[in-house]
Amino acid sequence: MSVKTSFEMMPELDELSAISECVAEVSEAAEWPPELTFQIELILEELCINVINHGQVDGSHPIEVVIESTSDSIKLQISDNGREFDPTNDRFSPRQIQTIEDSQVGGWGVHLAHTFSDEMHYKRVGDLNCLTLVKRRAS
Repeated sequence: MSVKTSFEMMPELDELSAISECVAEVSEAAEWPPELTFQIELILEELCINVINHGQVDGSHPIEVVIESTSDSIKLQISDNGREFDPTNDRFSPRQIQTIEDSQVGGWGVHLAHTFSDEMHYKRVGDLNCLTLVKRRAS
């Protein structure tokens, strides 16, 4: 079954609930397993938090998100008008940690997006960052 939806959110942390709501709707309609739903929501939340906290976005322009689910894959598209940033070049590799106290705060969002997605493509279109991620569904 193919499901496609989109939403916009203002670049504010209290707008993040829009992600959960939209992912829940698509997940139910496309019959995603819980682990896949968790991964997609985590990817979107982490990347949108990065845009909000580090992107130097114009607060009057929304972050736009498109989610497209097919039987083979899930495609996520995120666009924002923040400063130019290509996360495909940001290959942060966290060091292995033994305890939670040893872990560093921050820097995990892009790493998690790389970890949970199979493809990541970036392009700058005018004054917009346009990021597309693809997560293939297991057969």
